[in-house]
Amino acid sequence: MRNLGCKKVAACLIVLAITMCLALPVFAKDSGNIEDTPKFTNIYEGLPDKYRDMYEKHTGLSVGAGPWGTYFPVPKLHMYWSPEKHYEPSNKIDHTIFIEKNRTELCVKCHEGINVGTVRDWQNSAHFNPNKTQFTAMRTKQIEADLGRKIEQVTCFDCHVNAEKKIIRMPSANVCGQCHGQQVQELMQERDHGRPNHIQGWESNVVPPWYGEAGRRGQIIGMVGCDMCHAATEKCDGCHTRHTFSATEARKPEACMSCHMGPDHPDAETYRESKHGMIYEMEKEHFDFTKPLSQVQIGKDYRTPTCQLCHMYQGSGRFSHNFVAKGIWRMGTVPPKQIDFQSSLKDYPYGIKIIPPKIDLKSPDNIEKRAKWIELCSKCHGPRFAEIYLETLDDYMIQAFKMTDEAQLIIDNLFRDNMIYPSVPDRDIYPMGDHAADVFGKELLGEGVYNAFKLTGGKIPVVGPILGVYGLFYQGINNPSEIENTYAKMWFFYKNQGYKGTAHAQQDYSWWWGQAPMLHSLGSIRSEDQRLRRIAADEAKYKLRSVIVLSTLAILIIAVVILWIRRRKD
Repeated sequence: MRNLGCKKVAACLIVLAITMCLALPVFAKDSGNIEDTPKFTNIYEGLPDKYRDMYEKHTGLSVGAGPWGTYFPVPKLHMYWSPEKHYEPSNKIDHTIFIEKNRTELCVKCHEGINVGTVRDWQNSAHFNPNKTQFTAMRTKQIEADLGRKIEQVTCFDCHVNAEKKIIRMPSANVCGQCHGQQVQELMQERDHGRPNHIQGWESNVVPPWYGEAGRRGQIIGMVGCDMCHAATEKCDGCHTRHTFSATEARKPEACMSCHMGPDHPDAETYRESKHGMIYEMEKEHFDFTKPLSQVQIGKDYRTPTCQLCHMYQGSGRFSHNFVAKGIWRMGTVPPKQIDFQSSLKDYPYGIKIIPPKIDLKSPDNIEKRAKWIELCSKCHGPRFAEIYLETLDDYMIQAFKMTDEAQLIIDNLFRDNMIYPSVPDRDIYPMGDHAADVFGKELLGEGVYNAFKLTGGKIPVVGPILGVYGLFYQGINNPSEIENTYAKMWFFYKNQGYKGTAHAQQDYSWWWGQAPMLHSLGSIRSEDQRLRRIAADEAKYKLRSVIVLSTLAILIIAVVILWIRRRKD
């Protein structure tokens, strides 16, 4: 048990990926044509009942979302982060009489004296005046045809009242989809491409075992930073902020930056400080954000790309609310097939089908995605330059993953040789490791990992992408060790910072916040490996010396006893 070995370490690595990818529902592939977009029904449509129960079935604040929902009290803010499951109307005012008599004007009258900003935002929105511009009038006419009724104004009741139950609700994407079905349906189709994506953001927030462990330890409030970004994806107001819900606002790069920033995905920092971002900052007053992206003339309406222009582009002049359709490197966390890994990463995804497989840069699907990127970049750059630059990004990532592989092999071998101090049996469990086998079962964990969890009670070493990131969210006693923490920052922070810096053409992040600290971390890991091995060698020498001394002493004692017995006989 004290020496799990590299193969067992590699096998155990699947646990986090399983929990982060509890289910990958299959949807029909999006053709990209608006005319072919099916009518919106529900963001959980087509998913298994158990899946829907965990994320959609309303439980108020009695049971949380995801597999760990019963292990800790539900934070009250989850009412707003995941309203489908958790919202509870205020009991300070009974709104029933207003709802029954359709007195929506009373909402405005009361809230104008409480939070005037909300009312003013609504009054400046297309909801207040659906025909304020030629474009909104056209869209309103389309929505009226879909709904079969005239829309004079979108009132508070339209979004905030469940007419059937006569109660106040907090709108989710399902509510928005009643009128904006095409846009929500496009967002739903991000599931076709696997995680990470926006529509499954809340699921990816509450499923990882460190989230459940934080709740069990009474530290769930510390996860509020994760909650605020991941929650925005069950609703539409992460981009179209309340209560203007402005498409013009949502087309600006700043709409993305409050979530897409920080050490693991510094999109805001790398775009803002790139040449593209600097041009935008200097000339953004000349950008025409009132135009739908499909009508934007690049070079005239936009002199430089925005987040939305690049990531919503579907090829051949089409745009969609599917932001991940051209994604190849999957946020920089999934290893590529184009490396002959020497560490346990060679076994990724460890035989488990529900976690994302290694990236094949040469697959027909990724070749098609790359062609769409080159097509887009070529609107301002030469196609040859665009192709070479994107190949450089691939080369950068392959180099970074080779460094990751070397670091992981060092730690694999330390675990194999039982040289991590304290050893695995003397450290805290992997987050929720004592319950993981029972919660997920053999079907999801696989028999080997299931049995390992059962055997060790969750005391399993887990390192590397995607699985070893838990150390940045959880610190048990002796778990993870310092070398594991160094490695987690190396691949999750520095590798991803270099990835984003190179992808967005921001040189400082590519080198000083990416490649340079990766090299520094790898040097630290090599040094720590030597230190731990010297300690182990010294301990072995000390034990051998102790054995020799004790053995010699025992022999002397035995000899003395024998001599004493003989003398007694004589």
